[in-house]
Amino acid sequence: MPRLIIIQATGYRYRGRRIPNKLRKRRLVGAVLPYLAALAPPEWKITLVDDAVEDVDYTAPADAVAITARTVTSIRAYDIADEFRRRGVPVLMGGPHATFHADEMAEHADAVCIGEAEELFPRMLEDAAAGRLRRFYRRETVADLGGLPIPRWDLLNLRHYTFYKPWVIQYSRGCPYRCDFCAEWRLNGDHDYRYRPKEEVVEEIKRCGSRHVFFAASQFAGNPQRTIDFMEALIPLKIHWSALFSPRFCLDERFLGVARKSGLLHVNMGLESIDQTTLNSWSKGFNKIHSYETIIHNLRKRDISYSFNFVFGSDEEDKDVFRSTLRFLNEHKVPAAYFNLMAPLRGTPLYERMKAEGRLIDEANMERWPGVVCHFRPLHYTPEELVDAVSSAHREFYSLRSALRRLPLPTSYSRLASWKVNFDQMKVGANLNTMQEFSDF
Repeated sequence: MPRLIIIQATGYRYRGRRIPNKLRKRRLVGAVLPYLAALAPPEWKITLVDDAVEDVDYTAPADAVAITARTVTSIRAYDIADEFRRRGVPVLMGGPHATFHADEMAEHADAVCIGEAEELFPRMLEDAAAGRLRRFYRRETVADLGGLPIPRWDLLNLRHYTFYKPWVIQYSRGCPYRCDFCAEWRLNGDHDYRYRPKEEVVEEIKRCGSRHVFFAASQFAGNPQRTIDFMEALIPLKIHWSALFSPRFCLDERFLGVARKSGLLHVNMGLESIDQTTLNSWSKGFNKIHSYETIIHNLRKRDISYSFNFVFGSDEEDKDVFRSTLRFLNEHKVPAAYFNLMAPLRGTPLYERMKAEGRLIDEANMERWPGVVCHFRPLHYTPEELVDAVSSAHREFYSLRSALRRLPLPTSYSRLASWKVNFDQMKVGANLNTMQEFSDF
């Protein structure tokens, strides 16, 4: 029986210093490792290694090692791969980083998976067992989301997770929008938004055995009616769930009512800016700032916890944007917000424009290291000023004084969720130069 080790690499904690970013425990039961295990042919004996919470055993017997990496974890992933290859173990690599950095990744791997892993990963393992690995395995067709295997949760060590641990479930892939700064649609094969059959997702939720679920996708809701049908199928499960979706869906009373009835606990939304000109310049004009107050009202009256994402650094905004954003958040007692510095990522119109204008800074290391980093030359600030402004806004918003003014007493499940997000972000604020956002996924 061939032996396979599947590793999810962590990143390095400090810029330029190779100290792995370790966690005491995970707060989400992620889908990446157990799903890759489910894709492997049945004859393989599989060990899962989460590099963030356990050590990699380079002496463990293995006929192949598979490593998944994002850009922020790529350097650590390469170091792990290099060590296994030095010991004569074939290394397969993939993950989001491979989409735009396949040639680079191939310098550290015997084979690279480019695109969605269905069909490709099993073929790579068959070729590894036969000793005929190719350098690249590239997906040319869109993956069928029907009939996906159930993740191998039985291979996870649940001692590595906190007591409260939502399980990550995949309901959809891609995004129907084409925002100027977002590469999500390119990472999923340049294809439109896709759903899994609702019956299969419901069965997967039952099989995971948890009443706490996080639907991991950049856009939970594509077609409103289809999403409503899915949420209605969740009602009998009596679960609590969280997701990310566009704020426009919070203007739909029927949509939001079914969401609440089906167990929606927390929703994260990309408001991005409180300036309409900025939104329009990002091809995000479907966000209407005049609707923000209604969105907040609709969520609050249903006691749904929520958080907003903001992106700073647009050529359209002025230096008052941080004061005005904080004023908006405090006036409306918004429970949680994320302050992001605009990044011209590969695969985005923003990247192409910044590159043509010669405004990129240290492109080779873009998103390689954790923390708040400016990767371009802003129009209205120096890069250092923009970093300081974003960091200061985060710390001010998540001060204890601010939380006490904004948050209601934790008398319900959703209010407890809002307080937990605030306490977590207070810790992030104290370590902005080392923290990796969303590292639990």
